[in-house]
Amino acid sequence: MKIINKNKIDLESLKDLIIKPELYEKSTHKFWNDDYISEQMLSYHMNPTVDAGSRSKETIKAETDFIIKTSSMNNNKTVLDLGCGPGLYVKEFAKTGAQITGIDISNRSVNYAKKNIKSSFNDITFLNMNYLEIDYKESFDIITLIYYDFCALDSLEQKELLKKINIALKENGLFIFDVESDKKNILESTNISIYNGGFWSPDPYIEILGKFLYKEPKTEGFQYAIIDENGETRIIRLYHRLFVLDEIIGLLKKYNFKVKKIFNNLKGATLSKDSETFGIFAQKI
Repeated sequence: MKIINKNKIDLESLKDLIIKPELYEKSTHKFWNDDYISEQMLSYHMNPTVDAGSRSKETIKAETDFIIKTSSMNNNKTVLDLGCGPGLYVKEFAKTGAQITGIDISNRSVNYAKKNIKSSFNDITFLNMNYLEIDYKESFDIITLIYYDFCALDSLEQKELLKKINIALKENGLFIFDVESDKKNILESTNISIYNGGFWSPDPYIEILGKFLYKEPKTEGFQYAIIDENGETRIIRLYHRLFVLDEIIGLLKKYNFKVKKIFNNLKGATLSKDSETFGIFAQKI
């Protein structure tokens, strides 16, 4: 879409870049494997000090230590890490001797993981694919989905993924994941920034960032409208479903899981009534 027509700004097109989209309205640009943007994403993944593409090095260590201990992960276990990125969690899991498979949609991240992580361990496999398309049957003792990836899926995708994960787990297998809770405070806003090259493009662009709240179901939405110097536009939309605790427990039960343990996060912090996140260990039944 272009917002400049016959040397004039198309105000109707510009309005479409600002107004609140319908819940789960798709992006106009598939950015995960964009050559430039995927390079920026990888740099965020590899920054050890911030929670961005991946969590900080300190947080990853705390979470993996807790997951390994709580799940009794060892060299007799098979593990599937969904949305593995460049393999930072897989690397820690592999130190237990477990057989690990990591799946991610980003070709660049998977290539990094194959080159820099797999070479140090015998029992690691990395696959470049959409984890919504997995087709395993009773293959894993443990499946992980970390950093609120479950929240980024729409309701149908969540249900389909739970079905696939249940089938992929062995008897009494564990699904370990985290979600954001409905206690998270959301403030709607619109911000306009001008960059002489940045995350979305090496060339100058305008970014219109809209943050939105959807009430049914409670969901946080982000809309990045990117306008280049020629008026060409791209829209990237991201959503984070916010769960009531009873709701996520009920959803897991519906798809043949029972919740074994719930924490404030995957570092094992004690759950409280004001928790803005949940770290969940669910068992296949």
